[in-house]
Amino acid sequence: MRHYLKSVLITIAAFYITYTMVPAINVGPDPKNWLLVLGGLWIISQVVSPIFSLVLLPVNILTFGLVSFLLNIAFVFALLNFLPGFNVGAYNFAGTQVQGVIFPPVFLNQIATIALVATLITILQKLFHIIFE
Repeated sequence: MRHYLKSVLITIAAFYITYTMVPAINVGPDPKNWLLVLGGLWIISQVVSPIFSLVLLPVNILTFGLVSFLLNIAFVFALLNFLPGFNVGAYNFAGTQVQGVIFPPVFLNQIATIALVATLITILQKLFHIIFE
């Protein structure tokens, strides 16, 4: 039971951090949409993704994890199609400077933004699992 509670909290934290980092994510004003998005992400991370990862393990090894990355993007696309209040639009990063390192402005279309969102959620979930488990 503790494992499931940890995984739910990790999913919530990963999505919230991604939501604050990428302002192109729109969940809508209804709290039911938040529950549906978080529940969908949790089911995907706990049930669907391990099954697909096991079935596609040989291909994933040959492509050095590219299939896993594409699966995560496909799962976010599936959530966008099945959940009516969940949208990801184009993202215009204005650029910034952090301790002398300059990040130039970048415009990401909707597909690139979805790939960014899937990547951030995956990295944050894996990082939190390493830290808290």
